[in-house]
Amino acid sequence: MAVKTISNQNIMRTVSQIDIAPSIAKVLGFHLPHPDGRPIEEIGRWRCQRAILIIVDSLGYELYRSFLPHLRHMREIAASGFLFRALHVADHTSPAIASILSGLTPEHHGIYDTESAKRSPILSIPEMASSAGLRSAVIMEKGGAEVYDGLIEYIGAVPRTLPPDEFDHHICRLTLEALSTDPNLVVSYFIGLDKAAHNGLHLDGFVRAAVSIDAQVGKIFNRAGPETMMVIVGDHPVHAGHMKNDDDKNVALIIGKIA
Repeated sequence: MAVKTISNQNIMRTVSQIDIAPSIAKVLGFHLPHPDGRPIEEIGRWRCQRAILIIVDSLGYELYRSFLPHLRHMREIAASGFLFRALHVADHTSPAIASILSGLTPEHHGIYDTESAKRSPILSIPEMASSAGLRSAVIMEKGGAEVYDGLIEYIGAVPRTLPPDEFDHHICRLTLEALSTDPNLVVSYFIGLDKAAHNGLHLDGFVRAAVSIDAQVGKIFNRAGPETMMVIVGDHPVHAGHMKNDDDKNVALIIGKIA
């Protein structure tokens, strides 16, 4: 399966995580009311049947760049599509993911943990896509996935108590299962890099986690099918452990289109 080749590859200008939801909504053709972000202009004319959004916990921009030799699948998607240095809007996962999925800043969505997500009246792109007659799937840790119970077509809930590598393999397996139902929007969340940070692993541990996640991305890419937009983004840079880099203030955002 080939990624569509785009001119002006590897755009280095800065975009934000809040631009992701408006971009996906525009490409899939449904309305996203009053976001703080705006569609990324380089992909504004794309029209796709499916979007796969992969959120990689702690995928900072500089971390991604330093691991490029080990990330064959992400590297190939970025090389044939776009690589952005994207502003992150929160240093913690729940508000960052809420911004990625809503296009709103944390001040406007007010989601700071799983409980506030369950209580929030704010709609995210999986819910809005389903309301527009599209099919959505969310695969993430159990508490986050259950926020979507009864609201979308497919939920993949993975216990957070699993070891990180096993957790990520379950995320991949359920994502592949979700793709067999022919969804229009898939959201998946991988934790291996973040757990490497919080577990105090050194460089070799981070590389193992990165290589494992990249392999899962490759499996998803190979199953995605034509006319699919692939979006891979970090929720925040590494903020703990030996690989913390105070100069890494952005996250990697990779966007490609499968022809």
